[in-house]
Amino acid sequence: MELPVEQTFQQAVVAHKKGKLQEAADLYNVVLKTHPTHPDANYNLGLIAISVNNIESAVPLFKTAVEANPKIKQFWLGYISALAKSNQIEMAKIVLKQGRKGGLAGEEVDTLEVQLKKITPSKSRQKKNKANNQNANKVNPPQSQLNNLIEQYQMSNYKEAERLGLLLTQQFPKHQVAWKVLGAILGQTDRKAEAIYANQTAVALSPQDAEAHSNLGITLKELGRLDEAVASYKQAIALKPDLAEAHCNLGNTLKELGRLDEALASYRQAIALKPDFAEAHSNLGITLKELGRLDEALASYTQAIALKPDYAEAHSNLGVTLKELGRLDEALASYTQAIALKPDYAEAHSNLGITLKELGRLDEALASYNQAIALKPDYAEAHSNLGITLKN
Repeated sequence: MELPVEQTFQQAVVAHKKGKLQEAADLYNVVLKTHPTHPDANYNLGLIAISVNNIESAVPLFKTAVEANPKIKQFWLGYISALAKSNQIEMAKIVLKQGRKGGLAGEEVDTLEVQLKKITPSKSRQKKNKANNQNANKVNPPQSQLNNLIEQYQMSNYKEAERLGLLLTQQFPKHQVAWKVLGAILGQTDRKAEAIYANQTAVALSPQDAEAHSNLGITLKELGRLDEAVASYKQAIALKPDLAEAHCNLGNTLKELGRLDEALASYRQAIALKPDFAEAHSNLGITLKELGRLDEALASYTQAIALKPDYAEAHSNLGVTLKELGRLDEALASYTQAIALKPDYAEAHSNLGITLKELGRLDEALASYNQAIALKPDYAEAHSNLGITLKN
């Protein structure tokens, strides 16, 4: 960290300890302008917000502190307590559970867990103001609020969308769409454990919603709960047999489980329902390649690219298959196209290096491996291939 920033932070801490809250807040905000994820500045600013009863502002500050440094117990306690104080009881329980999985423990944590268990939804609602109580008795929020939530999500304004989603699910806890969108937002921001609760709630509120079951399946798969994901996708398909995305996602999960023949059937069903489904064609190609059916895989990748010419992953996978077929110059062209479409595609750079090495173009291979490592420093295969090429 740059010294001026650290000095500013220390000045803020001194002002904070002296009770000069506004001065401290201003200095913490100066730190956050250049280091927005500074964990201590976020946490301390959250404490100031709590001290002036501005709970709503404290929650995202504590959240950022936890995400920046999840090893600090006080950050978790501050975040969970702020969620509870803002009547986000279920979310507080989810975050506590998430912290427990990461090793969060101790007497303070146990006490907080007991306190959360004592707060029932009805007691939580009693703390809300009259307007919120009236809203809680209604099922549907104003359409304008719902449209705003969906619009913010579609525009990838996830922070604002999350704020709106949490607000709507608190005020209108029986409105399924709000939970559904909130689950999608949490999934997109890589908070799968929290997304599970939102998606499960969406399913419980509308058991006949095939898309909700499919969304739950996506989150379960990303958490590694593959058998449960398969069950969710199958439920979605039972409710809506023509849901091509669910068939494709089922195929992805079956492939990960090693059930390749079943995966092929799922991809083919997805394609039958939606012939222009480029991702399904590409995933079919991946599975065919794993089964050693290279010519068929080649045809699938080619079809995916014809449908979606800017599909970098399909170009790279086509290159892998062409290389295995000994068509090295064509493989080079595919990797080069993948990189042109997606310059930060580390795997394509590494695969390009492998093919260049086989062609005896070792200096070019070295450059490709180095680029792959620069993009993905923990890319073990690229490091290994670089070492082999250097040895050669």
